[in-house]
Amino acid sequence: MQRQNPNALILLACLIAAVVAFCVYIPSLGNGFVNWDDSEYIYGNPYIKGFDLKWAFTAVIGSTWIPLTLLSFALDYAVWGLDPFGFHLSNSILHTLNTFMLAFLSARLANWHGSLGPKGLFMTALAAGLLFGIHPIHVESVAWATERKDVLNAFFFLLGLHAYLSYSKALRPLWYILTLIFFVLSLLSKPMTVTMPLVLLIVDFYPLDRLKTAGFRKLVIEKLPFFGLSVLAGLVSVWSQSLDAMTPIEGLPLLDRLHIALRGALFYIYKSIAPLGLAPLYPRDFETGINILFAAYAGSIAAITAFTFFMLRKTRAFFSAWAYYVVTLLPVIGILQVGRQAAADRYAYLPSMGLVLLAAAGTGYLVHRKGKALVPAACALMIISALLSFLTVKQTGVWKDSVSLWTQEIKVFPDYANGYVGRGVSRVFNGDFHEAAADLTRGIELKPGSKVLFDAYFHRGIALSSIGRIPEGIEDFTRALDFEPDKKGDYRPVYHNRAAAYTIAGEYVLALEDLRKAASFEPVDAESYTKLGLAYARTGDRENAYLNLQKAVQLGDNDALRHLKALEGR
Repeated sequence: MQRQNPNALILLACLIAAVVAFCVYIPSLGNGFVNWDDSEYIYGNPYIKGFDLKWAFTAVIGSTWIPLTLLSFALDYAVWGLDPFGFHLSNSILHTLNTFMLAFLSARLANWHGSLGPKGLFMTALAAGLLFGIHPIHVESVAWATERKDVLNAFFFLLGLHAYLSYSKALRPLWYILTLIFFVLSLLSKPMTVTMPLVLLIVDFYPLDRLKTAGFRKLVIEKLPFFGLSVLAGLVSVWSQSLDAMTPIEGLPLLDRLHIALRGALFYIYKSIAPLGLAPLYPRDFETGINILFAAYAGSIAAITAFTFFMLRKTRAFFSAWAYYVVTLLPVIGILQVGRQAAADRYAYLPSMGLVLLAAAGTGYLVHRKGKALVPAACALMIISALLSFLTVKQTGVWKDSVSLWTQEIKVFPDYANGYVGRGVSRVFNGDFHEAAADLTRGIELKPGSKVLFDAYFHRGIALSSIGRIPEGIEDFTRALDFEPDKKGDYRPVYHNRAAAYTIAGEYVLALEDLRKAASFEPVDAESYTKLGLAYARTGDRENAYLNLQKAVQLGDNDALRHLKALEGR
């Protein structure tokens, strides 16, 4: 092995890891879409049906500005239509490429000073690729179609790091410009990489060791364009998140946010070591502020930090890996709290790379120093990879459809309302109305927040109405009006469905009143006018029926045209 070309061995290790990663995610190619953001981004989003650059760069969906990700969805639609296979395939390919690039990056970093032999480099690249590529904590980022933003963002981030390493070797302006371009593309995919300038400085410190040759001041000046873009991206991100999902800074006390951040930093380390009990949502159901847990979290973080400083006398690897982990986690750590979740598996996609690189470098160094360690290290890596593969394949099944997704949430957090409501909504769309009503009732009993209660009452109203319990369905629709829907103030679906229930009950006047309310919302929609026109026709008011159906026709509703012709006797 020692006589072979080390570059060929590195590429072989990268290729092995990439192929294994792709194979592990093959089951996800048979998954469908889920009722968590996939509708908003993909199958319910009419704009991806055209490659509209203006829309992509002006749209804010799910409180995020991610134009490049939206364009990638449009490209998938152009090739596959709304077949989930194509969207999952793109995610899997991007993750496979990321696995290859991270494995190659690990070898470049580990051998920056030419200190590792072929065996060590091979094991470094193989360990990095496998530990990252088949870890179950990354399933959410790969098997969830909407999380294209994670794998696409990381793709450009890794390209940027490779370009920066090439720049650091030769100091050619072309590599610097490419690093900057890849940074911009990563931000346009998802602003998670807003801290990349700090990452570059960390890499400068170790292993590139550029502080000695260039000096700190020069290195900071070199990063000024990156910092400028980061500030701009940060402002755009805060603005877009403030439209909906972000809990205002004043909404949570500083100590509460710090508690969430400290807990989160340890959470991802724990889940990286023991990836069990993974869930779509981790509720913030713990006490925050100053308490024993706060002290324990703070003490643990302080101890880890102190250890990395202590190890500086022997190696800077621990400090750089820890600094990278903390810096890349900052955008999602909880200081600016997005939603009510305490953590999310997808947030670990970038930060975990630091831990993976450290573990891989340690493996390679051990094999290099002790040649006899190659076989034990390879066997250990095979066993770990087999376990991770098993867990990852199992976790991809969680994302098969909406029912399996929310069933996993209920399994991990049986007293969390969102799981029951999510599964109940899924079952409504599947036509399983009795099971849906039971899930939604349980969700309501657990007293969730306003938006979840809106979904629960609204969809339970549909379920109850669909099984003939019309009065109870009407009552639930009425209750839903007391809560805030996802689309602020847009109660049209409630009025439409309550009007349908009133119609079945023979309450035509009440149905007509609801349909008038539905038609009053902005922006106007053809469906509301069509239904209003038909309601007027049922009451014998042909004039208003004609006027409303005509409005619906003008808005492009072909069904309204058919009803209008029938009304005119044609």
